[in-house]
Order: sequence, then C-alpha cells, then structure tokens
Amino acid sequence: MIEACVVNPTHRAPRHAFVKSGVDIYACPTCACVMADLKFVPEQYEEEGYYTMSFAGKAEIESQWGFRWRYILDRLKRYIERQRILDVGAGNGYFVNLARSEFGLETDGIEISKSETEYARRLFGIEYLGSELERVTKPYDVVASFNVIEHVNAPAGFAERMSERVRPGGYLILTTPNPGCIHRWLRGLRGWSMVCPPHHINLFPRRALEELIGRAGFEVLEYGTLSTYINFVRKIDTKSLLLRRAAFRLLKATKLGADHFVVCRKRGT
Repeated sequence: MIEACVVNPTHRAPRHAFVKSGVDIYACPTCACVMADLKFVPEQYEEEGYYTMSFAGKAEIESQWGFRWRYILDRLKRYIERQRILDVGAGNGYFVNLARSEFGLETDGIEISKSETEYARRLFGIEYLGSELERVTKPYDVVASFNVIEHVNAPAGFAERMSERVRPGGYLILTTPNPGCIHRWLRGLRGWSMVCPPHHINLFPRRALEELIGRAGFEVLEYGTLSTYINFVRKIDTKSLLLRRAAFRLLKATKLGADHFVVCRKRGT
C-alpha cells in the first residue's frame, strides 16, 4: 500500500485507482501523480531485446532516435555553448554520441544496465563513468535525464541527487511520459500504455513534475511536449521527415505530445 505521494509527502493520501498486470495503481488527489505499488526491478534492463538495444546497427538507431536527440540538443544550445553534460541513464549511448560528435559538447554518461553499457561501448566506443550517480563527484553545467525518473521508486530523492551534480546556475534537461498526452485521453488512464508495471513506477502530470523539480532546487525555464517516435508516420514519411515533423509540431503546439520536455535552471549564483 502506498501511504504518501512520491512528489510531496504532505499531499493528501494516495487513493487506490485500479489494478494493472497484478499491481495496485494509486493516484495522488493533490497533484494526480500516478504510482505503482512495487519495487524497482533491475533485471528487466538486462533482457535481450530490451527496446533500447533492439537495433542491429547505427542506421536503425539513427532512424528511431536521431530526430529526438537533435531536437533536444538544438534546444539545449540556446542555453549553453560548449559546456559539460552528464547524461543520467544514458541507455544505448546515442545521445552521448551525437552530443560529442555533431554538437561538440563534452558529454559523459552513467547507466545501471550492464547490457546497455556494453552495447554503447560496442556500437559507439563510449565508456560510461559507471552505474551510480552518487559516485559522480564533479559538478556539471548540464545534467540530462531522458525517460528515467518514471522508473525510480523515490523520484524526489533522485531529483535532489541530480541537483547536487549541477553547478549553481546550471541546467537540468528532463523528459518523462506525459499523462496529458493524446494517447492517454483517447484510451483512459487504465488503457494508457505507459501505465505498465513493473517498467514504469511513477508517472507525473505537468503540475506534479514541476513541483518535484522545484523542490529539488530548480526553476523551469521551458516546458513543452515531445512526440518523436510516431511509428505509423515513419513508415510512410519522406526522407526529409516532413510528416514526422508536422505531427511533432501539432502535438507540441497542443501540449498533447507523448513526453514532457523541461529545461530547468538550478537556483543560486
């Protein structure tokens, strides 16, 4: 049973919403955060065929991830020039690879999955700093975390640990599934594919996410949504990604994109 909201324990007690895949799902009456009553299952990230490692080579990874990472890196360049980035939960390594090779940014990564760490080493020659955020002692100009915080049992503590690795006045770049997206509204919360224990543990509406970030010492500079995969569009798109860009812009303009995208600055001088 979940007795306190993971965003802020002073919120009203979470209420049981439904059961999915044998797991009790709760919702916070105050901020509407969605919480699965389960513990972190690290073994799932080592499985053969896990989605970030399901690509045979660089061309397939580029087709799936290139559009997303270049958009984020272009946005990031509005705030920084050639500063240092830490990617927390760096996965298959393609963001780190593009940040280094195309954008000239000094970029490190950490990753808990041994399988993904080896995958990034094999495909891109990337050596991660390790698996534990606590062992990163030097401050960074930017800490990035893409679709990681929804996998964490204690997201408030995770946000605070990321804050400790950002220099005062530095930035946090974060993405996580958006409960306000078009898929959730069409399918309902129970039918939304992002409610998928044990893979996702906590899901944050915009209000909840901004409160969580604020409590960790950040102010939000930019909020938007991302829909970069859109697989049915990719199958019929042009080489210039005309249809993909159009769908992306429409969902972004209406705040109905699949993921939150936030750029935050750490308070302080």
